[in-house]
Amino acid sequence: MVNRTAPTESKHAIVVGCGPAGALMALYLAKMNWLVSVFERHPHYGQRPHPKEGSTLPSRRSYNIVLTDRGLQALQQAEVKLPKDQHILLQGNVRHSSKGAKFSSQFSNAVSINRETLAQILVQAGYDRFPQQISYHFEHHLETINCEKQLVYFNTPTSRKEETFNLLVGADGVSSQVRGAMTEQLDEFSYQQNRDQMMFKVCQLGPASKLPDADENWGQCFHTWPSQQPTTLLAPPSPDHSLTGVLILPQIGDWTFEKLNTHQDVEKLFQDKFPDVFEGQSLPLPFVQDLLTQKAMYGGITTTCSTLHGGRNIVLIGDSAHSVWPSLGQGCNVALESCQVLATIMAQEKGDLATILHRYTTDRKPDVDAIGRLSEQGFGGNRRAATRLFFTKILALMLLNRILPSFFQKPALFQISNAKVRFSEIERLMQIQNRQVSLITWSLLAIVLGIFGFTLAGIG
Repeated sequence: MVNRTAPTESKHAIVVGCGPAGALMALYLAKMNWLVSVFERHPHYGQRPHPKEGSTLPSRRSYNIVLTDRGLQALQQAEVKLPKDQHILLQGNVRHSSKGAKFSSQFSNAVSINRETLAQILVQAGYDRFPQQISYHFEHHLETINCEKQLVYFNTPTSRKEETFNLLVGADGVSSQVRGAMTEQLDEFSYQQNRDQMMFKVCQLGPASKLPDADENWGQCFHTWPSQQPTTLLAPPSPDHSLTGVLILPQIGDWTFEKLNTHQDVEKLFQDKFPDVFEGQSLPLPFVQDLLTQKAMYGGITTTCSTLHGGRNIVLIGDSAHSVWPSLGQGCNVALESCQVLATIMAQEKGDLATILHRYTTDRKPDVDAIGRLSEQGFGGNRRAATRLFFTKILALMLLNRILPSFFQKPALFQISNAKVRFSEIERLMQIQNRQVSLITWSLLAIVLGIFGFTLAGIG
């Protein structure tokens, strides 16, 4: 049975995917008087099951993310306010090592929030502010798209539904079916992906106050356990000041998720790499069971599309268009920022939709391509081979800036969260700074070799 739902206005947008990007784009479109239908394959957020003791997490996407200036400005322009009891304003970063814990101001004024909670807040804003313009349809699985006829077909638990659209927004993630349909049906469209070989699982670490020598502000800080690369533990705080950790392991090495099969395996890993997390005590049974029963997920996938739109009325946002590795913490921020960019262009342009979408690709693609490349530099892979070189350059630039601030700027990467600086500009400045470091390195090497040569000549 096919249920046909025809839009009542000429401006009818279908958004496929109700994560943070899709839910935010729906708000932007409703503000511009579009009739919006949002379709999501998962159940409604309020109906999703909570994890039980010893069970897997309901979704690997249910973890804390950090919103910086880019993401926060995108929310502000859409007039979205985060409830005080559902997010936490970060005061800094705590780096844990064998030498103890060290506090820094990194991440200050950024926001830590659960990804699923953020999506739920955005959906609730749609219910409250635009009840006549936005309709949400959960448990709707995208079956197929007819790009030429502007038709979309969804399967529900009880029926099959056909929808027509004036604008189709693909916000259905890194494995986007909308993007797949564009690849099959649009000759000018193509994409490629690069997968990070690191794997991750989510784990609940408990209150930050229980960590050894904890300060009173640790519950409002981002915590990192770099240990010895590539074994890493990252933990943004939750509103209750507990830490939701992301354990990152390689596929090949001394520690992999395939080698974590028993309670003893997990105990040994944390004793060897993160002994301060549970102060050397035996790990709680629910913690170990949760970690063992989860399915390990890839750390990230870079998606690069030939264009960010297809035809005259299909557009991609978020991970569908430009997923990145999580190494720089910009995945959700760049997704929300793309919604803001598209909405701004739509508000500015009075021409047809094809002109708007073409401008969106022209304006946005250089930046999303740049952040994709930046997220891979010095990060990723099983051995993290480039990490030392990457950070050596950063440290060299910091030293040069301190010695000769008139000639050397701070590392361009430090601007990664600044919404006023485009990603493409950061990449351009990094290329200049890399050449500066290389020139100085070769100059110093030449001087050393020259001195060595004169010394040998004197001895002879």
